[in-house]
Amino acid sequence: MTSNKEVFYTFNPEEINWKFTVKESNRRMKLYIKMTKAETEQFKALEDAAKPPEMSKDQFAKILFYKGIDSFMAQLTEHINNMPKEERDKLVNGENDRPEPTREELAAKGKAMLEEVKESNGKEN
Repeated sequence: MTSNKEVFYTFNPEEINWKFTVKESNRRMKLYIKMTKAETEQFKALEDAAKPPEMSKDQFAKILFYKGIDSFMAQLTEHINNMPKEERDKLVNGENDRPEPTREELAAKGKAMLEEVKESNGKEN
């Protein structure tokens, strides 16, 4: 039995060189993706072929993003379900070989994140 399904683009994570910028606030998140000219043309071809006319570009991009998350979660769930029971139990019960971070390590990480936010806010003005 043959499939009539067309493949618009074969996803190969090894070839992806997109640059992502994520900006978060308390209630919103903005995701910026910088693509090459070829990647942009591929996205536009997919949009022309698959996006209904009544749907906005933003809605279409959101659907693709969430469908990607759904696919990733399905693959992750399948991977976990196929793990040996001992490894799965360690993962599910939170047992791992990594020690818990110390208060000092957490404080240093928090301070670095705060400085990064201050720097990025200064650049936007």
